[in-house]
Amino acid sequence: MDDLIKSLGLSNGINFQELPNCRICNLDKDKILIICSINKLKDIDTVINRLPGLRKKLMEQINNKSNRDLVHNEKIPMSKFLWDLYVIGIHKVESEDKVFKSASISEYERDRFIARKIIIQYEHLDELKDKFNHLIFPERILNTFTTMENEDDEESLDYESIKDLIKEIDTVIKED
Repeated sequence: MDDLIKSLGLSNGINFQELPNCRICNLDKDKILIICSINKLKDIDTVINRLPGLRKKLMEQINNKSNRDLVHNEKIPMSKFLWDLYVIGIHKVESEDKVFKSASISEYERDRFIARKIIIQYEHLDELKDKFNHLIFPERILNTFTTMENEDDEESLDYESIKDLIKEIDTVIKED
């Protein structure tokens, strides 16, 4: 699981013994990610049912000195420093009969009472990375696009670069 977390571009993953198949990541950023390896959709229920009991432990991890210093040094009031809680169930599809039905996934994802839930099914690691970035960190995809300098003089604009950029964006949209 730790190798999977690193391959998703997350460097900090902590483990609570109450959630053995999960890692809690991104505690110093704007989203708290609880990433769990699941074999059936009911595994998400187990995680969700344990979260209220882990509230104090989670708050201790979030409210650490490093995070407080970040808020203080950036002059952001702690009350404005908000976190979203995501429970991400990742399911490696080993065979055709192990695929979750879209309607069942949708039921879980619509229920946001405790946390936002996202189920990602994948067959290989590259597919997982693409889906993860698309759903959780779309800014990573956007940051891969080339940017152009903002020119006041319309004549100096390179319209070929603009066309290439639009083609890149169109290609990414079609792939998703």
